[in-house]
Amino acid sequence: MILTFMGTGASEGVPGAFCQCPDCMEARKLGGRELRSRSQLLVNRDLLIDMGPETYWKSVLYGIELSRVKYLFITHSHCDHLEEKLLGFRGAWFGREMIEPVLYAYGNEKVAQKICTRLEGCQAAGIKEACCMQTVHPFETLQAGNYSVTALPAIHAPGEEAFIYLIEDKEGKSVLYATDTGKLTEDTYTFLNGKHLNCVIMDCTLGAKNVTDTYHMGLRDNRVIQERLNSMGIADANTRFLCTHISHGTGGYRYLADCAERLGMELAWDGMEAEI
Repeated sequence: MILTFMGTGASEGVPGAFCQCPDCMEARKLGGRELRSRSQLLVNRDLLIDMGPETYWKSVLYGIELSRVKYLFITHSHCDHLEEKLLGFRGAWFGREMIEPVLYAYGNEKVAQKICTRLEGCQAAGIKEACCMQTVHPFETLQAGNYSVTALPAIHAPGEEAFIYLIEDKEGKSVLYATDTGKLTEDTYTFLNGKHLNCVIMDCTLGAKNVTDTYHMGLRDNRVIQERLNSMGIADANTRFLCTHISHGTGGYRYLADCAERLGMELAWDGMEAEI
């Protein structure tokens, strides 16, 4: 299973568009791994988690054929994770000879409402038919081609059921994508008990800050999850723990990568590929 981090930033990106803090100024100066667009993950080349505002440009930058994506899983309806307007260009004369004629999209009720409203507003013939939207619910497992994907509850986005996702393939590989959430719920640990995770991708919005946030995590919280999963046998020494969804003002890539490494974790960056 190949994981491509198309984006690893929080909602404001790094550097923040209007921010002049030292970290953002340094990111503009150094570029490279210090730059972060809004978070999203591509699994192999056919399953995408979240479709934020940089999706088009990142697909061009990394040589990704978006028409090859057959399955789209949205964590929640916030604009940094869902840019539904992009689906209005999937088909008709905007998207000719697509590799996958139909995109199967999954998300909560607010996600479904946004996507369906966008598609209903498309006048070009064939665009509505090129996307099939399905509303999902907590602990529901869906078959998506070679994948079994389970929506698990996130602690995030009051007013809607935000999700993290467990992705399992037919080769026995499994990834937990747990970003835009606070600590994992006890029901999630119960569900995962008895499974083995090859990779855990965690929200690290707070970086190395020693602060608490209900709806996001930092390295301190990531460490708690790592220890809990290891103690339950859900993860082990071979499990990769990767941190994403990084906010500005947290010290920058070089500093946080060192902090993560000392905890037995890896800091993801935009364009990073991880094979598990």
